[in-house]
Amino acid sequence: MKTKTSLIALLLILVALPFIAWAAGTCTQTYQILPTSNVSVLSFSCQTEATGTEFPATATSTDITEAIKGLYITEVRTNPGTTAPTDNYDITITDSDGIDLMGGTLADRDTSTSEAAAPAIASGVYLSRPVDGTLTLNVTGNTTTAASTAVKVFFSRQK
Repeated sequence: MKTKTSLIALLLILVALPFIAWAAGTCTQTYQILPTSNVSVLSFSCQTEATGTEFPATATSTDITEAIKGLYITEVRTNPGTTAPTDNYDITITDSDGIDLMGGTLADRDTSTSEAAAPAIASGVYLSRPVDGTLTLNVTGNTTTAASTAVKVFFSRQK
């Protein structure tokens, strides 16, 4: 009897595992250098699960991390999807030390319009921020199922 119960429990876990793995949705990333400029763009396209409300925390891939090291974040643009996240959802872009390189300027995103923000280093002081490694995109405060959002992070070289 104990073996039968253990076997049933194991089967339930195996059946539920794919749903647990997909519960946070997806977030894809692409990186491109804009022609004839010193500007590049890291684009994230994020979607919650069809029945979920969570966006996954998404770290830059190894290749993208290597490409953006030494660059400076100059601006971030957000665009809520067709099914927008909950009004006033929040975004942070954190470094390996957990510091929000945008200084809170991506808080309270709108659900009907695209918005742009510059990195803040103090209240009312906006400057580009250097990148020294992996960045992680975090989207929080959403309660809408099947929501999507797009985030573009613009970088430049400082001289």
